[in-house]
Amino acid sequence: MVLHTVYSVVLQWAYKNGDFNVVYSVSRGTTPVIVTLAAIPWIGRPSPQAWCGVAAVLIGVMVMDRVASSRGSVPGLAVAACSAAYTLWDGYAIASLGASVLPYLAVTNVGQLLVLSLVLGPRRRLDLKAWRRALPIAVLTPASYGLVLVAMSLSPVSTVAVGRTLNVAVGNLLGVVVLRERLTLVTLAGLAAVLGGVLLVSMGT
Repeated sequence: MVLHTVYSVVLQWAYKNGDFNVVYSVSRGTTPVIVTLAAIPWIGRPSPQAWCGVAAVLIGVMVMDRVASSRGSVPGLAVAACSAAYTLWDGYAIASLGASVLPYLAVTNVGQLLVLSLVLGPRRRLDLKAWRRALPIAVLTPASYGLVLVAMSLSPVSTVAVGRTLNVAVGNLLGVVVLRERLTLVTLAGLAAVLGGVLLVSMGT
C-alpha cells in the first residue's frame, strides 16, 4: 500500500512537471532495467546480451533528455524508481510468499484510497464531476495491474517488468495524437533505443 501510494503521488508530480511522452517513455523504459539489476542477488547476473540492453535503454533515455523541447527525464526516473520498488515487492509477495491475487490487490487499493483521501480531504471540496472523470481510472488501473500480478505468478518478475514496457510505443502515440505533443526524430531515435534495449534485456534474462 505504501509503495503504490508513493508511486501514485510521484507519478502525478511527474506529469505536472514534464511532457507525457518523455515521462512515460523514461519511466517505463528504465523500470525493467532497475528491476533486472536489483534482482541480481536472487536470479544471478544477466547475460552479456542483457547488459547491452541495459546500455541501450540508458542511451535512449539520455538521447531523449537532450531534446530541447522535451521535459521529463528526471521526473520519469523518479517514477521508474517507485515502479521498480513496488514491482519487486509485489513479485516477491505473489511468487515467494504465495499471496492470493484478488485479496492482495483489494487490500492494497482500499488502503491506498484511505490514505490519499485522508491527505486530500482537508484541502479538497467534494467535486462530483471530478469523481465521475476518475471512475474509469478507478476501474481500469486495478484491473490492468491485477493481470500483472497474475503474470507474476506465472513468470519471473524481470520478464513481467520488461513485458509491461512494450506499451511505451502506444503511450507515445497517444501523447502525440491526444495531447498534441511534439515527436521529433531525435525523440524517436531515443524511443527506438529504449524499446530495443528492453527487448535485449528480455531475451537475455
